[in-house]
Formats: sequence, structure tokens, C-alpha cells
Amino acid sequence: MPDCAAAGILRGVKHVTRLPLRIVALALAAALSSCAPAGAGGAAPSSAPPLPTSTPDAANPAAATDSAERVAATTDAEDLRARAAEARAAIARTAPPILPFGATWRPVPEEGSAFGIRLLERPSGRTPESVDGEFAGRPVRFGRLNGAWYGMAAVPIGTTGPQELLLRFGFADGSESEQRIPISVEGRTFDATRLRVAPQYSSPPPEALERIARERELVRSVLDAATPDWLIEEPFRAPRPLTVTAPYGQERVFNGELQSRHTGLDLKGATGEPVRAAARGRVVIARDLFYSGNGVYLDHGHGVYTGYFHLSRIRVAEGEMVEAGEQVGDVGATGRVTGPHLHWSLWVAGASLDASSLLEMEIPVHAGAAPTN
Repeated sequence: MPDCAAAGILRGVKHVTRLPLRIVALALAAALSSCAPAGAGGAAPSSAPPLPTSTPDAANPAAATDSAERVAATTDAEDLRARAAEARAAIARTAPPILPFGATWRPVPEEGSAFGIRLLERPSGRTPESVDGEFAGRPVRFGRLNGAWYGMAAVPIGTTGPQELLLRFGFADGSESEQRIPISVEGRTFDATRLRVAPQYSSPPPEALERIARERELVRSVLDAATPDWLIEEPFRAPRPLTVTAPYGQERVFNGELQSRHTGLDLKGATGEPVRAAARGRVVIARDLFYSGNGVYLDHGHGVYTGYFHLSRIRVAEGEMVEAGEQVGDVGATGRVTGPHLHWSLWVAGASLDASSLLEMEIPVHAGAAPTN
């Protein structure tokens, strides 16, 4: 073997312990190519081509090795970048996991009331495209409100003790998930009262029965519907100063006969004083009704409605959108009443509930961390 080739080989071998095999092979090839084949006397044939002066690496095996290392290093770096890009793309294609959702609610669930539920989403988990639920046998409708998933649950009279909130989630890829959260409901005691009213309101005449049935059907058709978006934008407020003259849930005995349970909250007021919208909403009913007198029903979205009754004057029209605090009517004494006042009502998922529970809810006014219970 020629001396120069041997020298090249030796230089290449020095790198074997730290270079890939393909680089060692390149170095050996470069070393061997720098020497012509030897004759019998050891002299190179006169026909051997001269060594090109423009390729010093061919005459310098160490330089050839260094050059090969640089080429290999560049190739390896490009390969690593390509692999990293492929890994990032694979991660992007992989959906985040479905993690349990946290939930916070207010006020404390109580018989005959409503409570608001806000879901807490984890940044590392998947974001649902739809949310709905169920509580105490009634639907809980959720919608985005100022960036947060928010729903309102009804606790009908007769519902107490341990209950369960069922949540159902739908995701963009068609997958679904369920979650169950135990919630305890506190009981309440409701008193009874005896009232004297005009005879036609305790024992309606036959000619009034058709009107009563027609109005009940109208109201029921409204309360059973659910607008698919929240119309509210901020927390609920009282429609009048909160001086209660008759609480929600009272058993009513009219003219000596048990007639019904008081399904609203009576607030003190003199005839002509203003009655204001508890929150932003759409007027769905604004007319004279047999029992309620002049009444206004507001739709706040997702099956939540408030009512304002016995008005001396209605100041809004059906189909109109009103803002929170806007005057919807005047205090009066129309319908089945014993004197002027405002009867304020609430319905959630078709259930008649204590409207004062709206004032204790924490409505999300912007996206961010939700309060804890």
C-alpha cells in the first residue's frame, strides 16, 4: 500500500470512535485517491495525471475528513429540523384530551329557586362546541355569555336533599362526553295567607273560563320555548326597591278557598311608580290578562323569563328589545289583587321560581377566572 494512502488511512482511523461509518469511508476514499498505483520499482507510471492544485482536500486527508464532517453535520442538522417540524405537525393534528370540567354555582341551591352555573375550562383540555345538562328532572341550557359557558338550573318546589347535575359536552370532531356533579338542595318552609278579592277572581263566571284557558295556553307556549342565545349582558337587578309585601311560595286562600300557591314576589309600590326590566330581554307578552291584569313577560334567553304584573300602564310592545333598567310599566292594581303593588315572577325551564334568587347570581361579565363556591 502506498505510504500516502497509509497515512490517510491512519488519519481516518483516528476518527472512527466518534464519526459515523459513512464519514470514515469518505475519508479513506479521499486518502486513496491522492496516490497513484505503485509499479514494480515503486515509482508512479509516467501516465498518472498530475494532482490538481485546485482541490487541496484531495492532497490533505485530514482536510477531507473535516470537510466530510461539516457536510455530515449540516445534513444531520437539516434532518433534525425536518423531524422536529414533523413532530410539531403531528402534535397539532392530535386533539387535546377531554379533561373533567370544573363548575361553580351561585346562589346556594334552595327549594323553589334558581341558581346559575359557570363552567371552568382547562387550557390543556378540549373546548366543547356545545353544552347542555339536566338537574332535578329539568333541562339546564348552556350558552356562551361574555366568553364563558353559563347555564341556569331550576329547583322546583318539592326538590330537596342530594341531587345530581348532569353535564353533556359535544366536540368539533363529533365526540361526546358526560360528567356528573353532586349538588345538595336546601329545603324551605312556606307559609299560608288568607285574602279577600272580588268574587269573579275566586270563582270565575263561565264566560271568563274560555279566556282564562286561552291565556294559559299562550303563556305556556311562551315559557316552554327557549331562545338559543343569552340576551342578558350583566347581573340581574330588582325592578323596584326590594321591599317585599308577600314572599314567593305562600299558599293562597282566596275568600275561604285554597286556590293556589303564590308564584311571584310582591314588591311594595304606589300606583304610577316605575317598574323596570330586571335585565336585558325581549318583550314576548305585553297585554291585559285575566288574573295578572296588565302584564309584561321578558325573554332573557335559554328558557329564562321574568314577569311584571298588575301594572296600571304598559310602556313596551311585544317584540321590542329592552335594556336592563329600562321602564316597562307602572305599578298598579289590575287583575286579581287586593291593592297596588308589583308582582315579579321568574321561570326557568318552565318552572315558576323565586325571582329574588336572580339577585344572588354571579353573571359572567367578561372571560376570565370564575369565582369559587
